Amino acid sequence: MQQAPQAPGTNSFDLVLFLWARRKLIIGITALGLVAGVAAAFLITPLYRSEVIMFPAITNSASKALLNEQSTGRDDILALGDEEDSEQLLQMLYSDKVRDRVSQKFDLMAVYEIDPNGKHKRSELAEAFKDHIKFEYTKFSSVRVEVMDPDPQRAADIANYIADQVDSVWKDMAIERAQKGFMLVDTKVKELEADIRQMADSMRVLRELGVHDYHTQTERYNEYLGAAIVKGDQRAIKEFEERFKVLAQYGGAYVTLQDRLFNETKRLSVLKMKLEQAQADLESDLPHKFVVNRAQPADKKAYPIRWLIVAISGIASLLLALLLIVVQENVKKIRTA
Repeated sequence: MQQAPQAPGTNSFDLVLFLWARRKLIIGITALGLVAGVAAAFLITPLYRSEVIMFPAITNSASKALLNEQSTGRDDILALGDEEDSEQLLQMLYSDKVRDRVSQKFDLMAVYEIDPNGKHKRSELAEAFKDHIKFEYTKFSSVRVEVMDPDPQRAADIANYIADQVDSVWKDMAIERAQKGFMLVDTKVKELEADIRQMADSMRVLRELGVHDYHTQTERYNEYLGAAIVKGDQRAIKEFEERFKVLAQYGGAYVTLQDRLFNETKRLSVLKMKLEQAQADLESDLPHKFVVNRAQPADKKAYPIRWLIVAISGIASLLLALLLIVVQENVKKIRTA
């Protein structure tokens, strides 16, 4: 004999009765989860968020921006950087120098409860630093420095200190290269100045011998010699012939020195301009970023969100209670079978 089909809604009605019969277990586990969630929400150390928003500068060379006559669009000290500049700024923020300076300044090992004599203290510090301090590239091509800390004032101080260290670390990285460039150009300038002084001394000796300006003197002597020949002035002719002998003897050296002195003086002018640019880069304190917002101490905690923790704990406990009931019923069926 076939069993009569059940009316619609019978299965759902049986499920409600099934859960109602075990309501004490469900309510008990859910209530236990809620209590645990409330306890966890109040036991978790609250963290406060502070952040700094900054844009990278498009140029990092003061000499190119201010002293170079042939400047381009990327040499404007007031222009904001692009995506590539932001990525460079992020790499600077992720550097070990920034992390070490921040850790030493604010004693982060003590803040994050890391054993300073531990075997893996640097790895633990790096992980804690990564969990509490984040650097993010935004859709506006800016860089966000976000700090989470139990002390709102310290969170703001750390964020502002990191922003300030960008310029310091960048300068420390570039100072070695700038110093070597300055010393190289300065050495060349001094060597060239010594050569020019030596050539000037040689020119002075030639002038004392009677060679003042080879081309002009040759032209004038030819003119005066022609006039003396026309007049038949033998004394003047003999005098100009003697002067021509001096020009013939020292004129070539004079022309060579004159041309070389002109070229070296022009080269010295270019090198002095480069030396001025190298000195400007060496002494520059030009900021490498534009700070839009400096961090302020937060007046409201950012973590944990207590109601969310309690809600998640309650829902998880309810699901756990249902899972236990399902497992219990399946175990009964297996034993019966």
